[in-house]
Amino acid sequence: MRAQATFTGHRGPVYTLVAGASPGTFLSGSGDGLVVRWQLDRPDQGEVIVDVGQAVFALHLLPERGLLLIGTEGGRLHVVDLPTRRERQLLEVHRRGLYAFAELPAGRMASSGAEGSLCLWQLNATGSPLELLRQLPLSEEKLRGLAASPDGRWLAVCDGEGPIRLLETEHLNEPHTLPGHEGGALSAAWHPGKPVLLTGGKDGHLRGWHTGEGFRPLLALPAHEAGIYAVAFSADGTRLATAARDKTAKVWDAGTLDPLVRLDRAAGGHTHSVNALLWLGDTLVTCGDDKRIVAWK
Repeated sequence: MRAQATFTGHRGPVYTLVAGASPGTFLSGSGDGLVVRWQLDRPDQGEVIVDVGQAVFALHLLPERGLLLIGTEGGRLHVVDLPTRRERQLLEVHRRGLYAFAELPAGRMASSGAEGSLCLWQLNATGSPLELLRQLPLSEEKLRGLAASPDGRWLAVCDGEGPIRLLETEHLNEPHTLPGHEGGALSAAWHPGKPVLLTGGKDGHLRGWHTGEGFRPLLALPAHEAGIYAVAFSADGTRLATAARDKTAKVWDAGTLDPLVRLDRAAGGHTHSVNALLWLGDTLVTCGDDKRIVAWK
């Protein structure tokens, strides 16, 4: 795997990535308050979609509704109509940073914040796009990562106090609380075809859980030298990518967790913390505190 293209233009750290509505496109959110749309084959032609005036921590695209959800460092949730680029709604429920979104069954969304609460939203076809259903105070620490299981039954919540909270998505009860990571849990990903949940934490470890056997622990792997900010399986489930504060991203064999490649500065990667990952087919896109985005082929 080699660096195929570098995307520059953001004036602040790049914190989040999401696939675009068209093949070969993606959106990035940065500390400069901008959301920018990119094409993989045109790295020099980024297009500003919106400026929200605060660092962008989270993005979620709803292409069938033409909506883009944006979470900021101040806890704001901006709902933007993507075709017109006009703001449909501004919600200020999270008191501090809004770190993550997850799409749930029955037209619902979840968001997590730095104040330790989880918000449940209903998507509406008419009127205001989002309606707050519940706000659950889950922790005294930040809730950085959310991941919904492929079957929609479970929502994994990464707690800054360390545990992984497993909520069933119908009523948001918490049947399982996993011991998680020393210093705090940061990221989670479900295997697309196997009963496995992987999580990353401030301890630099990857931890695995068997979802078909009561979330039995499977492994604890020292994967990075600092906190793991993102974990992502490729669509076919054969590869796993991780991104960390130690300035590296890594690709692993998803079946054995053998390391395949280290994507660091020497390979054309980032000079500072790597914050997010995105698989677009066989291409892996990474972003970091160095204000750069790199596509790896």
